[in-house]
Amino acid sequence: MTSFSRIPGLTENELEYGRQVIEQMNYNSQRITRQISLLPGANFDQCREIWSELESKDASYNQILAFEEWTKLPGATMSLAVQVLRTLKEMSHEEIKCVRAFLTISGQNANDLLALIPQVREMKPSGSFAARKMFAVRGIRAEQALNNLSLIHKFTDKQAWAYAAFVESKRMGAETATDALPLFQQLRDDAAWNMRTLIKKDKLNRNASWRWLISYFAHPVHVQEKQFYRYDSPERTQLLDAFYEAGEELIWRINSLHAVSDEYGMEISNADLHAMPRNDLKELFDKLSEKTKINYGSHFIAAYKKNQKSSMIRILRKATTADRTQVSEDLTSANIYSLLAQGSELYDSSFRDILVPILKKRIKAKYQNNLLIFLKATDPSNLLVSSFIVSLAQKGKLTTFFPKEASEQEKILDLVAASAFKDEDTILLFSATFRHLLKVLDQDVRYYLIKKMVLADNGRGSFSKLITVILQYYLQEYPELLNAPARKLIQQTVDRNGAVDLKKYLRTPFASWKEDKRLGSISVFHPDDDGRKSFVSNGKNLLSHGYRLAFSTHYTPYQDAATREQSKKAIQRAHSGKGLVLLFEAMRRSPFAAAFVKKVNGINISHTVYVYANEADQQLLMKRFLEGDDEMFAQRGHSYWRSEQITDPLEKLKENKQITANDLTNKQRFLSLGSCGGVKAYTKLTRMFLGHIDILATIGTGMAIINDPYNRNFFETVAKNSSKMTWEDMAAKSSFIFANGRGQDYLQPGCLTAILHKILDEDRTKKKDFSDLELLSPSDELEQEINAPQ
Repeated sequence: MTSFSRIPGLTENELEYGRQVIEQMNYNSQRITRQISLLPGANFDQCREIWSELESKDASYNQILAFEEWTKLPGATMSLAVQVLRTLKEMSHEEIKCVRAFLTISGQNANDLLALIPQVREMKPSGSFAARKMFAVRGIRAEQALNNLSLIHKFTDKQAWAYAAFVESKRMGAETATDALPLFQQLRDDAAWNMRTLIKKDKLNRNASWRWLISYFAHPVHVQEKQFYRYDSPERTQLLDAFYEAGEELIWRINSLHAVSDEYGMEISNADLHAMPRNDLKELFDKLSEKTKINYGSHFIAAYKKNQKSSMIRILRKATTADRTQVSEDLTSANIYSLLAQGSELYDSSFRDILVPILKKRIKAKYQNNLLIFLKATDPSNLLVSSFIVSLAQKGKLTTFFPKEASEQEKILDLVAASAFKDEDTILLFSATFRHLLKVLDQDVRYYLIKKMVLADNGRGSFSKLITVILQYYLQEYPELLNAPARKLIQQTVDRNGAVDLKKYLRTPFASWKEDKRLGSISVFHPDDDGRKSFVSNGKNLLSHGYRLAFSTHYTPYQDAATREQSKKAIQRAHSGKGLVLLFEAMRRSPFAAAFVKKVNGINISHTVYVYANEADQQLLMKRFLEGDDEMFAQRGHSYWRSEQITDPLEKLKENKQITANDLTNKQRFLSLGSCGGVKAYTKLTRMFLGHIDILATIGTGMAIINDPYNRNFFETVAKNSSKMTWEDMAAKSSFIFANGRGQDYLQPGCLTAILHKILDEDRTKKKDFSDLELLSPSDELEQEINAPQ
């Protein structure tokens, strides 16, 4: 009221009218009134116009902040304020974040925002995200930033995500960020995603990011193919590692082309295709690669213009089948190799019928049809050799590449051994898929591999113990895979090193969990289509099993009273299950958490759900999880969102000294990963939680039909059964979820991989050797850098 009363020329009646209106306003509207009253040209009539605007639709907190930031710019006037406020109120949460990022650029004036808003509103979310990151680049000028938007607007989603990572590189400058724009425009989607992964994984600075862009990623695939082999061994290994890490998205794309599919990769039925408007069919066609659209476009467009839907569908099916091969052909040999190395993620048809024939043809043409020559040239550090060979064995395609001569096979296995038995990390990776390789090798060659494994045992500490445990485990669990000489050799090794009691690594923390008569989890979903689908699936599963919805105060960031009431109403509307999509959208707009609660055998079970919002709120959520009483953290969705949801928040909390080692080790927790991304990620996450974590993860494709019932059944099983049950018991009681071969690539607590991690953590704790784990004493702050997986 004080600011309003200072507007020049107000009459007594106007002052009294303003006083009555302001007293009835909510806090947000009062803040806006305070700001507009201070603007040049402030007058009663325009105040009343803004009050009417505020009465018609409440502004969100972020919209208010954006408006306040704008009012501080040179040139902000009362007449402009009405226009700006009206426009800001119509903008989405993501658009407002982009506006606020722009407002941090120095040297701008009030009119610049009016030039920005139309461009932001036309952008896809990925473009808006890239623009936000570009606005934060050191030294960027408002005029320069506005000019850059015209190119960002043309980016594909993958180009936008890659550019966002690029401009976030350390020491990025405005000129480099601007010069790179046309180069990013010409990146293929696979190249863009690979580059994004390389930048984030290796934390590249500006110079390194620019060098990789101009020397490799911005070139067509045939140039990349040659350039890859011109790099030295460390650089080839660096690229291979990035290809592997980035593989999930490309694998999803290839898999989804097995048929005409929706945005979730699910096949669209013939009936649904015929029921679609022709424009929807054209949208599906437009999503195919450029080469495929060129090859089939004239026929498709002709059918489109004549409204011949049957012909459109026939051509669309044919083009989709061709595009699966085209997308794969447009990859470098090294990239195909890295995809085949994570074969569990690929559909059998993608693996066997598409990628394997392409790579086989190239090896035959360029490498004398000799796998050994190809492996030495492509993977000189033996980074993925073991995973590649095991994947071929798992998918039944090893004979396509494997030499027939035993001596040549042994040379390949020498590379496998060099890849798998380098150190503790590689042996952990190998352990998860060792059985697949043994199954396809002849007995004599199996014995050769076992012998290589025994010879790799250097008798030193943890590495030796891991090899012993793997051999002991297979002797106990899979003796039928071993011939008599192999069994004898393994027994001699176990006798020499000493047998390990594996049962002690199957103990659970359930007794301590149930002491407070409650079990709690927090599940984080990404704010995209895949996240929405998982959110709804999970919610329906819980509601159908007797859970009820409630507001979660513990995990909800700050909300004013009015917004909190709206959040609670969204939860109430979702009780029947029909409002779950709307609940998801409400969480996207204004972050809050909801809990599915149920009492089982005297234990209060709470499954809290949350939609990822931003870095700051995710850090707060992670901090509350670590300092709270909940036992389970579930990251739902693709593995490439793991950094935003888990590892980045942990790193930031550590950097800001907001968590201690004791926060990570004060209880044994459980991590449920919708999609793990491989054993490497499993290992790194175990280390980030300082070994005090049990994990459900898949080294293949994550599935809601596994994740939803497992997470629900997990706590209910703990509540209903003795606290003395082991992880082996839990696996038995969860076996119905994995029936009929479902989820065969899931790693459950108590599996060999889990046992090996516990042994490794135990040995390092005994030796007080925490250099690789970045482990500190419980009373110390986390002052060392945690190497987070991306």
